[in-house]
Amino acid sequence: MQQFETRIGIFDSGIGGFSILREIMGKVPSVEIDYISDDAFAPYGEKSDSDITRRSQLITKMLLDRGCSLIVVACNSATAAAIAALRQEHREIPFVGVEPYINVLNHNNQFPGIRKAAVITTELTGNSQKFKVLKQRIDPTGSILHVSMPRLASIIENILERGLDLELMNDLRKELEPLRCLELSHLILGCTHYPLIAGLIEEELNLATVSPGPYVANRVMDILSVSGEEHCTSFSYLSTNSMNWEKKGTDYLNSLLKYSRPGIKPSLD
Repeated sequence: MQQFETRIGIFDSGIGGFSILREIMGKVPSVEIDYISDDAFAPYGEKSDSDITRRSQLITKMLLDRGCSLIVVACNSATAAAIAALRQEHREIPFVGVEPYINVLNHNNQFPGIRKAAVITTELTGNSQKFKVLKQRIDPTGSILHVSMPRLASIIENILERGLDLELMNDLRKELEPLRCLELSHLILGCTHYPLIAGLIEEELNLATVSPGPYVANRVMDILSVSGEEHCTSFSYLSTNSMNWEKKGTDYLNSLLKYSRPGIKPSLD
């Protein structure tokens, strides 16, 4: 087995960052990956900015102790609350954050058929100064609507934990209800949990979704300037509930992302 020279760390409050992880594994060659799911402190969306920053500093130290030379903050809430402090504290380490891809209307060629778009976020991200500044800078005329989704991230966690049943499908439909009357062509997914069920969202709302994963992976490639044919097919995983590192493969990742592919209509349990 090839030993990769570059090690990158990824963390999120849960498994939402797996949508980012998949893109990085598929695009960035010659790297090893450590992923921390901070389940013991989840959800970040209910915590203060200062608490999220302190927690992000702790998780960052854990990844640096593993030898990571680049860290992906695969969480919109942590990016908004903590990434500036992390960059200030660790000036020698590149940090890549996650932001909603609001710039869709300026890239019509990338999004054929785009007509009307909205961005959905957690309440914490939507209320953050970082998000407000980002949206004002990229969308000063307010062409893109913004809708906060208070329960969507937790609904997604439940779907992935126990499978999609009628109760959870009804919860999902109720949470998405405010979007149905907006006549959207595209929906920007402003939380890394949301791409995990992009296929379900597209089926329910009859629109196309826009996820940040490909853009994050491209940014990682730009920073690392890595090359090579071989991509990693496994990653090291730690949940802060157990604090035990485990090796996980692409089969495990794909099983958790089964609702993410557009056009897939799952059978209900």
